[in-house]
Amino acid sequence: PEDVTEVQLAFLRILSSRASQNITYYCKNSIAYMDQASGNVKKALKLMSSVETEIKAEGNSKYMYAVLEDGCTKHTGEWGKAVFEYRTRKTMRLPVVDIAPMDIGGPDQEFGVDVGPVCFL
Repeated sequence: PEDVTEVQLAFLRILSSRASQNITYYCKNSIAYMDQASGNVKKALKLMSSVETEIKAEGNSKYMYAVLEDGCTKHTGEWGKAVFEYRTRKTMRLPVVDIAPMDIGGPDQEFGVDVGPVCFL
């Protein structure tokens, strides 16, 4: 974030025992997490932590996000949204610095993203 210096962010990380952040993915004909047609998460969004660790839908639980809402499970031609949350005790991993949608690039596909603030506790 532009309004937080690296020094301030470093102190927040050092003085906090855990951190969390939400990402909201707005979708039109784009799968965010679960693909209803196939029943798998192969098209699920990937996130990049600030220490360049991939945060994904499956795999090592330390690097997995939670899905709070998934309204992007099929191609309907309508806008929907999915909300992801990443919680960690490794405060250096946040904020999320990059987002990789896997189901995008086809005709009539669109997406938008809201990156929520990091909550240091």
